[in-house]
Amino acid sequence: MKSGMSAAAAVAMLCSLWAGPAPAAEDAIDCGSTPFVFSGDGYFVDCLRYEAKPRKDGASGESQSDVINVTSDERSMFLTLVSIRLTSTGLHMRYQRLEENTRDFFSGVEVKDWNGIGDKDGYDTAEFTSFISGTPSRCVAVQRYLNPAFGGYKRHVIGMGCAAGGLDPVYAALKQMRAPGD
Repeated sequence: MKSGMSAAAAVAMLCSLWAGPAPAAEDAIDCGSTPFVFSGDGYFVDCLRYEAKPRKDGASGESQSDVINVTSDERSMFLTLVSIRLTSTGLHMRYQRLEENTRDFFSGVEVKDWNGIGDKDGYDTAEFTSFISGTPSRCVAVQRYLNPAFGGYKRHVIGMGCAAGGLDPVYAALKQMRAPGD
């Protein structure tokens, strides 16, 4: 079961962060209504919500995907996290490895030099390199699954962050983030 959020929308959002302020979206929401809390000065923070009605094997229900985008005020770093939540009793998400989810969910981002780190601060974590809007970037991918049910999960948090230089700014922003499971 894939999320109700469009991967293309997430990638467009990620890439737009390097170019300047994110365009206004129809689904923009107050970040206070999401499951995310970010506290830090010197950042721009935007949130979006996507709702869908997924179906699989005769079961249907609702999904809600909340997205938080955090960029440094000089636009040299971004961090995007997505929380996908299923509300139907008959639907669940199957577990996928972080590398597979990163390549599927952020399909517009080239992933090179994948280095799986394992558990770091409660997330399955990996580092990789990429080019974001033509800029060589060091990136981090993170995920966690929550609320096990029926051999799968009801909530999935996945994200990535990239910086034009080292990864310290991405990890610093991630430490200031509270997401489902924290």
